[in-house]
This record gives sequence, C-alpha cells and structure tokens, in this order.
Amino acid sequence: MKKLLVVLNDLEGSGKSTVARTLSHYLSDQSVRHSLIISDESDAEAGLTGEFWDIEDEIEMGQLIRSLDRNDAVVLDIASGAARNWAEFCEAEELDSVLSEMDVEMTLIIPEHRAERCHEEIVDLAEIFSDQADYVIVHLPIEPKGSVEEKWKGGYAAKAVNYLGALELTLPGIDADLETALESSDLSLGQALGQLDELPRFLEVQVTEWREKATLACERASEYLIPERVDGLVSTR
Repeated sequence: MKKLLVVLNDLEGSGKSTVARTLSHYLSDQSVRHSLIISDESDAEAGLTGEFWDIEDEIEMGQLIRSLDRNDAVVLDIASGAARNWAEFCEAEELDSVLSEMDVEMTLIIPEHRAERCHEEIVDLAEIFSDQADYVIVHLPIEPKGSVEEKWKGGYAAKAVNYLGALELTLPGIDADLETALESSDLSLGQALGQLDELPRFLEVQVTEWREKATLACERASEYLIPERVDGLVSTR
C-alpha cells in the first residue's frame, strides 16, 4: 500500500514547507523511496529541493500516476491558495477511485498553529475532503500573526478533525540557538530544510539536531506516513 501525503493549508505562513520537508527527510531516514513535489514557484526559483508542479494552473493525472508508479510514497506540498485547486482536481478526476485501484492511501497533512484563521482553514478542509483521506494534524510552535490566538483543545477545528479520526503530532520548538542561526542566515526553517547541503556549518548543525527531534515525533504517525511493507518490500496486495 503506497502513500500519497498531501500537505495543505491555504493560510500563508502556516508551516507547510517545514512540514513537507520534515516528512521528506523522515522518509529518507526510513529508506522509503519517495518524491517531494513542491508547488510554490518562489521555492522553485530559490532552488529548494523538490520537483515543481504548477497546482494552480493544471495538474495532469498522468503526472501523478507516473510519480506514484516510480515511488513508494509521494509528498505533495500544496502552495498557499491552491488547496481548493487540489480539491477540484480530486473531484474532477475521481481521485479516490483511482488511488483505490492503484492501492494508494491518501493522507492529508495539515499544519496547525494557534491562529483563529488557521483553525478556520482546518475546518474548511475537513468539510471539503471529509472521509476521502486519512488526516494528520501537525502542531507547530508558530506565534500567530495578524489573527486572534485560539486554543486547539476543545475548539471547533479539533472537534471537526477528531470526528474524522485525525492523528495529531507535535513538532519540536525552535530553540534560541537555532533561531539565532536562522536569523543570521536570513532563512526560515522550511528554507533551511530545503537546502541542507548548502548551509553554513553552524546552521547545518542546529538544523540537523532539530531534524533528529522531528524524526522522533514523526514516529508517532508512522502508520499514516510509511507504506505498508511485507518482507521488506512495499505491499502490492
């Protein structure tokens, strides 16, 4: 059973790039053959890792099928503002049926932080996709900006995704040393994760330490992230 891991949240700055690249690194650590697809043109222009697809323009089903054929997992980072494009594609192409025929499970990976607008977006996504996929809510230690802060526990967003059986995991915070290293290089954590081989040594060390902690967090969601294996091989049943 292969995995299609779709990272989406239309709120800009919600942490999608950080989550997508964390998942990609985690899959690499687990020796899972996978592809990271990015859809933010600015990430592609900056030379960050990932194959670029223009989700807002048009996705070809053949693209997706070929990527799933070549890999055991595909991580698809949906750019801000393109979540509805992905939903429309899923509906128009009857993607749930196609994935079922290909023995592929789709998991929606939704970054969450304590902004009211972020929670509103999560509720909208839960309503749009409903039971078409599994859900993982990734809690990020991001300070909400330009929005009222809202608690997760007991909130409507938490109730909406809990109803759909979502798994929750929390990524580690950014400590003072990592924050200083990122600021000195004028990079976000997502950008740093996308160009590890080009980072200055002091930042590479800090980001690597954060990655190791994030890997432990991802282990909690391994059932949702790692393709099912039989005797060391991806199951083809």
